[in-house]
Amino acid sequence: MLKNRIIRYLVVGVSAYALEMAVLFGLHDGVGLSPVESVAISFWFGLVIAFALQKFITFENHEKGIHILGAQIAIYACLVTFNYLVTILAVKHFSTSYSVFEIRTAVIAIGTIWNYVVYRNWLFKTKPLELDKT
Repeated sequence: MLKNRIIRYLVVGVSAYALEMAVLFGLHDGVGLSPVESVAISFWFGLVIAFALQKFITFENHEKGIHILGAQIAIYACLVTFNYLVTILAVKHFSTSYSVFEIRTAVIAIGTIWNYVVYRNWLFKTKPLELDKT
């Protein structure tokens, strides 16, 4: 089961990444926005898709109660804020030496590790705010 979950996590992540990169390409190379502006916008497209697919496909979490969704959204908002700040800081710091696509790809690759831990241990647990009593 765990092996299948990790495979699903990676497939969903690659799919969300591909969508985000397509939007990033369109904004940066097509529309002509700056690297920071392009990433600031494309980031949000990728995260909405990633949340929905990770919840329903990877972690098979189909709970839709208002309290559960509220808790998941609150936890996800904290994770997103952290990921967003890391992303923007990385682009701002490295965009003179690397392409926006390389920077965003590196941040996503590194973030994949901490995101999985948060998803598995807090975000998509059956009862995300209940502490384990073991």
